[in-house]
Amino acid sequence: MNSINARLFSSSRAAALAAAFALLGVCAAHAQVAPTSAYADPETAGSVTEPQGEGYVAPQKLNPKLARVTLYRPAQGFATGVAHLEVNGHYHTSLQLGGYTEVCVEPADFQLAAHMVQAGGELKNFQDATTTLKPQAAQNLYVRVFEYGDGRATLTPIKAELAHAELKDTRRQIHAATRVAEAKECVEPEPRQAPAPRIVKKESIVLSADALFAFGKADVKGISAQGRDSLDELIGRLQKQYGSDDNALIQITGHADPLGNPAANKRLSEARALAIRSYFIQGGMSAKRITGEGMGDTQPVITTCGKTATPESIECNKPNRRVVVSVQVTAR
Repeated sequence: MNSINARLFSSSRAAALAAAFALLGVCAAHAQVAPTSAYADPETAGSVTEPQGEGYVAPQKLNPKLARVTLYRPAQGFATGVAHLEVNGHYHTSLQLGGYTEVCVEPADFQLAAHMVQAGGELKNFQDATTTLKPQAAQNLYVRVFEYGDGRATLTPIKAELAHAELKDTRRQIHAATRVAEAKECVEPEPRQAPAPRIVKKESIVLSADALFAFGKADVKGISAQGRDSLDELIGRLQKQYGSDDNALIQITGHADPLGNPAANKRLSEARALAIRSYFIQGGMSAKRITGEGMGDTQPVITTCGKTATPESIECNKPNRRVVVSVQVTAR
């Protein structure tokens, strides 16, 4: 008898049936309801002793180029045997009562075949049921696999609403790996994001705006001789330390005191920051690594000087009139 059976089935189907018999060895032969536990033991999930995994959850995502076909056996039914499923002539899985499985494929004819396999029963050399689906891209299809107590599997396409109701008590069939060559990942993997830059060094140099610019000036020509000397010295140091390091970024931020109109203070601080940036570039520093912005009077370092322009408040606010050169070195 065994030799006859071996001639009737291909090696792949024989392997699938062996897995099915192993499953049947741990299943009650005539139970009427599938196990109701929604959780699988993580240590045995996918094995003969725990062939089903997590409970069904309606999927939210699908690769728009693919179709998803969900095959399931409702949790209530005749429990004898497993449903041997083939897709396009290749073994997919052996579906237990209360089990479901998914196949995602590119749009094309989807040939599905099923037959019941009984423990100790005569091996079949024919399919109980076949059907051909024509899935479309981004479409979800559902097929109920059922056996009415006569040992024959049936395949019935089901509308989504009814399928979801019947699927809620099922668990994923995970004991076998599909051999369907056309099967794809249902969801494209999320692109891996590059890790955020890690700051490995940071320093700030504070320059007095009064020492850099003549009164009321904010362009390169308005930089005083003393200011040029200070900036030339700073440029030399920065080029020596960071000149060849593309990960060294320089931020130039201008600040004003609170005297006068806030909008005018904003414009003045920004103009001075951009003037210093231009001077750095003229001094040979890389333009792509230097940025400039003005904060106006929004970030004072001293707040007790008053906002009325008097000789005393002008002198008191001197630390607020500044340009900050910040250097940040990053690594990935």
